[in-house]
Amino acid sequence: MTDDTAHISENIQAIDEQDNVDIGEAYQLHAPFIARVIEKLTGAGPHVDDLLQETFIVAHKKRDQFEKRSALRTWLYGIAKNLCMHHKRGLARFLNFKEKLQSLPSSVSPTPDQTLEVSRELQLAESVITSMSFKQREVFVLYELEEMEGPEIAELLEIPIGTVWTRLHKARQVFQSKLEKKRMREQAQ
Repeated sequence: MTDDTAHISENIQAIDEQDNVDIGEAYQLHAPFIARVIEKLTGAGPHVDDLLQETFIVAHKKRDQFEKRSALRTWLYGIAKNLCMHHKRGLARFLNFKEKLQSLPSSVSPTPDQTLEVSRELQLAESVITSMSFKQREVFVLYELEEMEGPEIAELLEIPIGTVWTRLHKARQVFQSKLEKKRMREQAQ
């Protein structure tokens, strides 16, 4: 350890001691377990180290939120589990997108009718989204279109996570209902 890193390490330890959570010690004690769990939840690969590092970065940032109602290992596991779920969803989205791209005929361009149909569907969806109440639209856009996770949305909007899920559920219902009504109107014309 160089003098620079020793100084940084001492500062982090001093901060951690004030908060009663020594992230360096937590890493030494729990990193092997957390890494094994991450690998079992997501599969082997270079992402395991990234998720392990992210787990302890999140733990460091949120160490003041650790209320000691559970063991430190349990708290770290919860952070890792959430990151793994986020990773798996992101990977699934990527693979789904990749599959869709591969299924498209590469040499065939869409016909003007197909292009027009896609354009109409996008305009229809946009009009339905803009007709929602702002609070529903806000959560719907962040979750469905921006692909943010519920806890991220709750933090961003400074609302309880339960409120996020309630608004999202209602927004999905409104979206489906209004979309069906608008499609029926268009077909009737």
